[in-house]
Amino acid sequence: MPEATVRAAFRAAVDAAVLPGEDDGLDDDPGLEERVDHVAGRLAEAGQAFVLVPARARRIDERIARILGELPEELAELDKSIEPAPMTPQDASLAAVTATLGGTMSVQAIGDLLRGMNPGTAAQPFASLVETTQLDATQAADRVMADDGSLTFLPEGDARDQLRGLAETASMEDLRVGWRTAQQVREWALGLCDQVEAELDDGQPGAAVTLWLTGRGLPSGMSVLETLRERRWTPSSGAFSALLLLFQRQMYEVLDGLVPGCQWPVLEMPGVLAPPVRDLILTAVQRTTPAQED
Repeated sequence: MPEATVRAAFRAAVDAAVLPGEDDGLDDDPGLEERVDHVAGRLAEAGQAFVLVPARARRIDERIARILGELPEELAELDKSIEPAPMTPQDASLAAVTATLGGTMSVQAIGDLLRGMNPGTAAQPFASLVETTQLDATQAADRVMADDGSLTFLPEGDARDQLRGLAETASMEDLRVGWRTAQQVREWALGLCDQVEAELDDGQPGAAVTLWLTGRGLPSGMSVLETLRERRWTPSSGAFSALLLLFQRQMYEVLDGLVPGCQWPVLEMPGVLAPPVRDLILTAVQRTTPAQED
């Protein structure tokens, strides 16, 4: 297939990601806040909201809770938040619109989102870890975060412009790898759901349930939820997901340069990242991180 045709297909996948009302006539050169308010208003009028926990994940969570009960106190003690504020679907919709049009999100908003995506879990240690980054890792935080907690290494502006840029500039090999990884993530996530449900059907929670619980509040769990939200998987869905993955890899490379010595081995721990995403990211950061002396 000609390269121009491939790149056009990837661009078209991004162009199809239109937010309600963003094509409406607004005042000349509206600011970000005005654009966000307008789109959020159109979403509210249409009764649309971000699906925090798809139905299949919610059913699995409920079945596991009935079998295992509440979390151990030791785990709950790792959540340092005194007054957690999990996002509602409406809050999440506003955050998604803001991140799409503005290009960034504060760590507090990320923590709130993680809490909203785990409504049945009283304690959220990983969300707490995200929320307290500026206090726990002051020197590193100063390099990558603004005073308001936003991530400064993320490009400002419409995030879709960054994806269009990748569709134009990424090598054909990278586009192929991104496409393959997107498919592998989906297969892995749906396979995990099948395995968890099989263990629950047998009344014998095992490795799959453990992995589900480990990753539920981590990026791997977010990959599962994102897969379940996308019930109708199309070539356009795959192309858009591929560009998102390549963008994530690019941002990890930027972060690797800003904060030398990042603890990348943490990403290799079970449940932190979906295995296909882990392989994609670690290939990038290992390529840019100097070898450690023995």
